[in-house]
Amino acid sequence: MSRRAAHSHGEGDPAAWAERAFRELALRGHRAGGARAAVIERLASEGGCLTAQELAERLRGGTRTVGAASVYRALAALEEAGLVRPADLGPGERRYELVHDDGSHHHHVVCDRCGRTIAFSDHGLEGAIEGVAKRLGVSIDAHDVVLRGTCRDCSG
Repeated sequence: MSRRAAHSHGEGDPAAWAERAFRELALRGHRAGGARAAVIERLASEGGCLTAQELAERLRGGTRTVGAASVYRALAALEEAGLVRPADLGPGERRYELVHDDGSHHHHVVCDRCGRTIAFSDHGLEGAIEGVAKRLGVSIDAHDVVLRGTCRDCSG
């Protein structure tokens, strides 16, 4: 089963995220080159929404050879620094999302047939979540919305 991610989001600035990631990791004593740099650059160029395995596969044929263990270490450093967050989208579907300074983010639709993951943003949904928080008298620090169904390709 081929799992692929489609992006229909435009929030956040990936270049600004990458600059912040390099700066923050340097402040934490991490070197600027190598596998971490390749992971940061690939995450930024794709806007996140990748699994560790997808990252390793996409980095395999690039200008830098990056092993899977290095990808996992880089993701752990980025997560510890608050620069990425994992989104669990089902069994074996932990995708890493960029954490933007402005709080922008997206949600996902997952096709139950082919596993395709479609990222989306929706201001109305964000407003509804804020309304629920207000009604319940809670402060929401983070939220994930995963919708499941059948994609256009599989239902056609």
